[in-house]
Amino acid sequence: MDNTQFDKMMQGMFQGMAELRESQAKSQAKADLESQKLREFQAETSLQIRESQAKTDLLLRESQVKSDLEFQKLQEFQAETGLQIREFQAETGLQIREMGRRVDDVAKQLGHIGINTGDFAEELFWSSLKANPVLGGTLYNRVVRNVWDDEGNTEYDILLFNHNSVAIIEVKYKAKSSDINNLLKKVDTFRNSHPDHAKHNIYLGLATTTRDRYYEKLVAKATEVGIYLLGQEGNHVELLSDKVRVF
Repeated sequence: MDNTQFDKMMQGMFQGMAELRESQAKSQAKADLESQKLREFQAETSLQIRESQAKTDLLLRESQVKSDLEFQKLQEFQAETGLQIREFQAETGLQIREMGRRVDDVAKQLGHIGINTGDFAEELFWSSLKANPVLGGTLYNRVVRNVWDDEGNTEYDILLFNHNSVAIIEVKYKAKSSDINNLLKKVDTFRNSHPDHAKHNIYLGLATTTRDRYYEKLVAKATEVGIYLLGQEGNHVELLSDKVRVF
């Protein structure tokens, strides 16, 4: 290889190296520019993230403050409502107790009225039969009242006795048909608790001072089962039904 060729070859090599360095420089400059842009983008993105986070934190704090305020208001409302409910319950309880007291008073008064009317009716028939112990043409020589059986479960309002008969009188201020059924049950009870009169003729009577719209049915049933039905006429006993049978 002659010198001319060698020089050309060296020139070509140097030129190639120069072009390579220039290309590398351009690439590096471009890479540096992209890197700068990336850093700027990252910086801008970080700033946006921080600003967004700050706004989010602010909204969260405001929301929390608002929630705390609403919760406080709710607690205050609940406390106020609870107080109103307790006051209402206390007042209602007082009213209920007062109403209960009044009902008890009325019940006692009505109970006394019931007792008094019952005692009044019993006293009327007791006094009349005591003064004139005749029932259905039969004369009795002993009249007693408020007799209980041996076990203390059954009371006989008025009993009339003679040597061979016993009349059991049930007294009601306002008699009902069901009272006749209850009276019929007392026959066996009386015989069991009064064995000395077990073989006596037993007659039953239902006495009432009041005649209501069921009066005719009461007379009919008393006649059907065969018991005396007694009424009060002035100061003496009136037989409303005397078609009786021996029990």
